[in-house]
Amino acid sequence: MTWTAQAQPLFLAGVLGWSGLAKAIDDDPRGRVADTALHRLLGGRLAADVFVALGIGEAVLALALLAAPGRPVALAAVALTVGFLAYLTYAAVATPQASCGCLGKKKVRLSWRSFARAGMLLAAALVTAFGAPAWWQSPPLLPLFLLLAGEAALFVALSAELDRLWLTPLRRLRVRVAPPLTGTPDVVPLQASISALVRSPAYRAMSAWLASDVLDHWDADGWRLLVYGVRLPDRRATAVFAVPLAQARLDAIRVTLVDEEDTVLALP
Repeated sequence: MTWTAQAQPLFLAGVLGWSGLAKAIDDDPRGRVADTALHRLLGGRLAADVFVALGIGEAVLALALLAAPGRPVALAAVALTVGFLAYLTYAAVATPQASCGCLGKKKVRLSWRSFARAGMLLAAALVTAFGAPAWWQSPPLLPLFLLLAGEAALFVALSAELDRLWLTPLRRLRVRVAPPLTGTPDVVPLQASISALVRSPAYRAMSAWLASDVLDHWDADGWRLLVYGVRLPDRRATAVFAVPLAQARLDAIRVTLVDEEDTVLALP
């Protein structure tokens, strides 16, 4: 549809204008490109200059898309978006852990979302290049607005740099509405019991004779029983610590020594 093509210069102008201004007025371009593939490709100083120049070029192209969205401008947008994809491919091969440095000051690693976003921009540029009436030539306003809103939402969803604007609040809301631990069994983690145990007087009294880490554990009647190996001067034995599952004082933790014949021994 003609109005679909008419919307693409507006979409591209919005994205490129935003991205270009963010690069052109960045107060620390060297810091921005320090951990990007552009830094590895061009070196620190040249990478910063190219970064700023690219931002100015994007901003100028955005203005051209608004004022004269003809084929020459559309082809320039196609060339730019193909360049984006080429850069992302190089970055994924040369520095897969590097930041994209594409949009905003937040540094994020490359992912499939970066490629999908660049592909979306290339598709919009190709539609514009096929030639369509200028965006101001009587488009249906409501469908045009809805299409632009949908494209903008998809672009934001594909931009990891913008997750703080929508994905993080959404996750926080989900936790408030449906807490992740709701409905799960009320089980005390084993590490929590061990952490309490090693700070207890009972453990400190036995620590010199302990010869192993936890060998076994089970829960019974509100207690967690933890089994350790013990090396005494004249025999081997087992220490069974009883840790309350409910929150309790550390001095409530008890220990029993049992030898290989299941005889309860006095504490050393």
